Amino acid sequence: MLRKVFVLSLIVSACFGQSGTPVFKVIYSPPKGGGIGYLQDLSEVEPGVFYALSTWTTNTFGATVFSVTNNGAFKSIYVFPSVNNTQVHTLVQSSNATLYGSAGDVSGSFYISISLSGANLEHFPFPGKPPNQWGALNRTLAAPPGELYDLVTEGSPSVYGFARIEESGKITILHQFSPTDGYPDPQANIVYGPDGNIYGIGNQQYGTAPPGFIYRFTPAGAYSILLNFPSFAGSGLGYPLVAASDGNLYGTFPAGGTNNSGYVYQATLSGQYQVLANFPAHGMVQPGGTLLAAADGNIYGTTNSNDIFRYDVAKSELSKVYAVPESGARCYCQLIEGMDGKLYGMGAVGGPFPGIGSIFSLDIGLPKPLPLVSGLYPASGAVGQKVVLWGNYLLGATSVTFNGTPAGTAVSTSMQSVVATVPAGATSGPVTITTANGSFTTAQAFTVQ
Repeated sequence: MLRKVFVLSLIVSACFGQSGTPVFKVIYSPPKGGGIGYLQDLSEVEPGVFYALSTWTTNTFGATVFSVTNNGAFKSIYVFPSVNNTQVHTLVQSSNATLYGSAGDVSGSFYISISLSGANLEHFPFPGKPPNQWGALNRTLAAPPGELYDLVTEGSPSVYGFARIEESGKITILHQFSPTDGYPDPQANIVYGPDGNIYGIGNQQYGTAPPGFIYRFTPAGAYSILLNFPSFAGSGLGYPLVAASDGNLYGTFPAGGTNNSGYVYQATLSGQYQVLANFPAHGMVQPGGTLLAAADGNIYGTTNSNDIFRYDVAKSELSKVYAVPESGARCYCQLIEGMDGKLYGMGAVGGPFPGIGSIFSLDIGLPKPLPLVSGLYPASGAVGQKVVLWGNYLLGATSVTFNGTPAGTAVSTSMQSVVATVPAGATSGPVTITTANGSFTTAQAFTVQ
């Protein structure tokens, strides 16, 4: 395992958009008494339309799935009942366009699915019965061709597992962590890697204590450790991980490094590790929350000091993009990139009065992202076969062609997926997808049988 440390100075100047200065805008903030608050899991489901989850519950209302447009138009999609103390923790769109999430109530733990219209709500219970029933650790991840994965726990908080949730609702515990495996870190997410495997961060000791490592699961549940961290700056502030377009994993620690204020690192899928940049001693400190691998090839994130930062992969430079006012949001914040090229963020708390969360946009001049396809599922089939195109920035697909022949049907089912039908007359060759932002042709060929 290669370990290199590069100590880079922080570039403190702001990153300016095409208009010359970043443009920050709060597009939604829950009003007092509106039954919405403590927001989570922002995703774009069609160009300019975002869905999210309000986790606030009382004895009169439960969690709420809602939508908001990039112009701030709010719509309540579904309000869960307050009876039985129903809690909904995550909200992720799968390749069938349906929303899925981990949830629970007094009867136990389960997954839910619900359509974008708020209809067809279903419950899928976890194996077992309380107090020894499995339940989600709320790290829901969508993956191709149409599956979800999550970390789970059973009974005692020290018993952990890795689960697959099929779109049909079937839940399978693929792996139970043993003491020799270590433990998945409760402050870390899981990511779908460019090699088709799932990656996360764990510890050899229960909790967030060192030593730490990056683990890997195959879709079938085979477990291995990719690499061990030379040090693990555990602080309970979160350890985000993201898979980037260069084929590597990137992450941050909220402490440690030259100034004990956090650092950015890279991990290759072959197990090489290097620290890339250290956060300064003062100002922009303690990175956390989530990381975004944007279409420009760079890594974006937020800090406990309410800053949005960028790590420029090509230039090996760490810089402040924007200082978010606390009247706009309180970060750590979730960041995503919209089909319009803007960054969209969500703070679970903070924002305008009464300060129970906000959704904002930040225009820093990034171009509208081109579609990207990383895999075809399946990669072969006869005329009429439905094929999932998996990648990113796939909303609003206007056409899909199989070696130049237009698909029988083509429907964007999420930001990461399009479902297309192999047309009559198609021949084996690459697949091309077109959105309003441009086109992409796969290097991988689809074989017509």
